[in-house]
Amino acid sequence: MSAYSPVLDVSRPFQIERSALRGRAVRLGHTIDRVLTAHAYPQGVSLLLGELLVLAGGFAGALKYDGTFSLQVRGDGPVGLMVADVGNDGAMRGYASFDREDPPADSLHGLAALVGRGVLALTVDQSRTGGKTYQGVVELGDRTLQDAMLGYFQRSEQVPTGIRAAVRFDEEAARWHAGAVVVQAMPDEGGTAFQPRGSDAEDDWRRAMLLLQTLSDEELLDPSLSLDDLLVRLFHEDGVRVFDPLDLSFACSCDEDRVRRVLAGFGAAELEEMRDEEGAVTVTCEFCSRVYRFDEAGLRDLEGSSTN
Repeated sequence: MSAYSPVLDVSRPFQIERSALRGRAVRLGHTIDRVLTAHAYPQGVSLLLGELLVLAGGFAGALKYDGTFSLQVRGDGPVGLMVADVGNDGAMRGYASFDREDPPADSLHGLAALVGRGVLALTVDQSRTGGKTYQGVVELGDRTLQDAMLGYFQRSEQVPTGIRAAVRFDEEAARWHAGAVVVQAMPDEGGTAFQPRGSDAEDDWRRAMLLLQTLSDEELLDPSLSLDDLLVRLFHEDGVRVFDPLDLSFACSCDEDRVRRVLAGFGAAELEEMRDEEGAVTVTCEFCSRVYRFDEAGLRDLEGSSTN
């Protein structure tokens, strides 16, 4: 294996040599902390959104796309919507929507308590580059996020999958961080999917899953333990090959021109209802909390552009 420094915010693809099973090891530090601290979420919401973010980082690396890979959770509970986006360039963002006047209690941990009856949607959006958009949806039921992901790939994609993920708030450093290792029996270059059938294949798959479950939260989250060292520690007897990493970072696609185009789509009466006491319209990005304010002159420009 080539040496790789123990940095945060990275996805490291790898292959287990003995079985040719492939996967990604992911660490999130600055990125997840930026997302979770931007909105002062209750602890239970932060833990769940953090898990969604690190899972998105882990599964995006398995796809070839030119656009955005998104995981979305929608439900009828205290948290109505959660989103985690990963661009093919490693740009990440995420947010959770909940009733801030009656926020979920910090004691409400777990998917069912926060989301209620809901679904998990996996979307690849390539519309901005002229490509197609693909989406798969799975009901959550009483499962965890990880179990829902496993079920989706097993049934919808017929890709055997294993996951170990952890999210934690470091009290001493006052920062969020997360880690995950995903192992999948991905199709080979000829499109033939690995299926754990037959004694050797079943043994290889079972062994990989047993090894994966030995990973502790401390190993997943320890910034002094590089992902390469973690993978060697985990799969050293079977051999492991790593590939070029994908650097992950927080980035939001919002900008003033995009907000202008959205507002220009509203009618004059709707814009009038949005005005504050000073006659301005303020828009806050749900992902990054950036505030866009349009005063009287700016609104006149919007009205003029909408009539052209």
